[in-house]
Amino acid sequence: MTLQIKPYFLFVLLFMGVFIEGILAQNQQGKASYYHKNLSGKKTYSGERYNSYLFTAAHRKYPMGTWLEVTNIKSGIKSYVRVNDRGPYQRRLLIDVSFSAAKELGIVGAGIAPVHIRPLEDTDLRDTLLSFLQKRDSLILKEHPYTVYVKKAKKKKKSKRKKKKM
Repeated sequence: MTLQIKPYFLFVLLFMGVFIEGILAQNQQGKASYYHKNLSGKKTYSGERYNSYLFTAAHRKYPMGTWLEVTNIKSGIKSYVRVNDRGPYQRRLLIDVSFSAAKELGIVGAGIAPVHIRPLEDTDLRDTLLSFLQKRDSLILKEHPYTVYVKKAKKKKKSKRKKKKM
């Protein structure tokens, strides 16, 4: 028994592949937010632990390990981040960046900022830029291994009961 594939089915598959590749290769504009430091130590979608000092990001569509150039539209400040998580889960947001990247971009004060995202291709990631980004992350990991921020437990209030007179 042989498997017969219709020609139009191949065309649809080819079109879908080109369409998806086109979406991933496009520059995007939208709003960015950031991960708070309290999430340090939690596992990301890629299996890594979130480190607020590393320059990482969460995006819905870009493959894990993709380097992105994120530019704050208002200030023009750029930051380079690596995708290692899926999200953000709020539809109005395009990307979540780590706390360090948010500080560099100037997002921390406002919480949300309009950004322009450009995926870095192999031609952009020449030896010098790629080695710089990898050295930056390795130095950050040496200086700041991921830390888990624990919320302080609230003290229980002592109840003041009035003693009843008999």
